[in-house]
Amino acid sequence: MAGAVEVTCYTDPGCSWAWGTEPKLRKLTFEFGEGLAWSYVMGGLVGNMEVYASRLCREDGGARLAAYWREVAAHTGMPTPVALSRAYRSTDPACRAVKAAQQQEEEVALRVLRRLRESIFVLSRPTDNGEEILEAVRGVPRLDLGRLACDLEDSQVEQAYRQDWEETRRPNEYTMALDDDSRPGAGKARLTEGHWRYVFPTVIFQGPEGERTAPGWQPYEAYLAAIEAVVPGTSATRLPPPEPRQLLDQYGSAATKEIEVVCEMDRQAALDAMEALEKEGVVVGWRVGEEVLWMLPAEAQSRGLD
Repeated sequence: MAGAVEVTCYTDPGCSWAWGTEPKLRKLTFEFGEGLAWSYVMGGLVGNMEVYASRLCREDGGARLAAYWREVAAHTGMPTPVALSRAYRSTDPACRAVKAAQQQEEEVALRVLRRLRESIFVLSRPTDNGEEILEAVRGVPRLDLGRLACDLEDSQVEQAYRQDWEETRRPNEYTMALDDDSRPGAGKARLTEGHWRYVFPTVIFQGPEGERTAPGWQPYEAYLAAIEAVVPGTSATRLPPPEPRQLLDQYGSAATKEIEVVCEMDRQAALDAMEALEKEGVVVGWRVGEEVLWMLPAEAQSRGLD
């Protein structure tokens, strides 16, 4: 059963819809475990903000982007910045950092991807240059920070990212033919900076019975249906939800919405459980508006958030 379903996730550290989908993807990981073989493709949301959306490069660009992210958060329930001093200039450097971390270890790269997202959407810190990236990922378990700093400019890393970038810009016929532009987080392939590409996240499931694509903002049931379609009977292997502490032990951090979705708790129950753990000193809560990012103490300390 191990890796029976191949899952390819096209994503970007700076995409608010991808950030908002984290609870569902984490739930898939817990429910199916080794039954899913994941690969992550860094798609490059913004190459040059002057070309992508020049209005976001103006003095009020940070406020404009924060306002859009709040609209997205109204659908996703994930934390979003109360204010932004500026919009990021490009997401290419953050994507390149994930590819550089993959040179060390895939699990390390996923931690780096998560840290970059939290830097952007929780701490309101754009990660569009080497200095900010290195500060964001400092303390990631098993990450060789010095090597990462060197690899950010490595030609092999640039080539690996370029391959991801190009793959993202070969969207399949399904996403090109979609007509769902009117719905939030639409899945139709987008034309940006002169190229058609997958929207983020786009998740493609492959198995003995073929391929299914779940593009853009999707209900959890769409992922389950895709998995069942490519490997019939897989739904019967789903594992029970973890306790909140198990989720934190696995990832080091989790937003309240992730506790709700992964652990199958309503919002108040999730908050009560996490606040109880906070009082015991088991977790640290970093509050962003009405939302909270919960961290293990060691995770918070490594980031100066304790």
